[in-house]
Amino acid sequence: MIIFFEALISILVGILAYLLGWLSFGGSIITSIMAFLILYRLGWVWSLPPLSFLALGSILSLYSGKKEKRDYRQVLANGLPALICALFSFEGGYLTAIAVSFSDTVATEMGIKFGRKTFLITNMREVPKGTSGGISLEGTISGIFVIVLLSVFGWFMGLNPILIFFSSMIGFFSDSLIGATLENGGYFGNNVTNFLAGAIGVIIYIILHP
Repeated sequence: MIIFFEALISILVGILAYLLGWLSFGGSIITSIMAFLILYRLGWVWSLPPLSFLALGSILSLYSGKKEKRDYRQVLANGLPALICALFSFEGGYLTAIAVSFSDTVATEMGIKFGRKTFLITNMREVPKGTSGGISLEGTISGIFVIVLLSVFGWFMGLNPILIFFSSMIGFFSDSLIGATLENGGYFGNNVTNFLAGAIGVIIYIILHP
């Protein structure tokens, strides 16, 4: 019976996200599948960070002027590292991966909307807003604030908040570094950048975890 309700809630989340214009049809299906697996493996409380990510990230994207819906590739790129950790009931890595993707999205959207100047992280030269590897003061502060909040959430859930914060910060800034170098160099697109940043955050957490 519990599995039935978990599946029902997961489907409703996907449908709602699709109707609100946050996700494409394919993106909503993948989101429903991921939501169910997270609920099944970790439980209801652990679903709060990704749900917050989905809602706030989508709202900020629309507010900053983006009209395209997130497709299944973007959902997988941002969510796959966290999902893999969830399947193994690895809460620390799971929360770190979400913190990296969540903070990067918030930083990007806040930087586009409110950032006064954007600089390429590798040489600090001013670049147009939205440039891969570009950072702004406003966006960076917003992203770090998200990491702090999720680190506190981890603390309430019995995790080491300092470890969550440090690992997430490395993943957060690695996203900009990868974007400024490999992505801008034409080796791959933004989806791969987002996946690698989340994976790096998880790897750092694994290395540092006692």
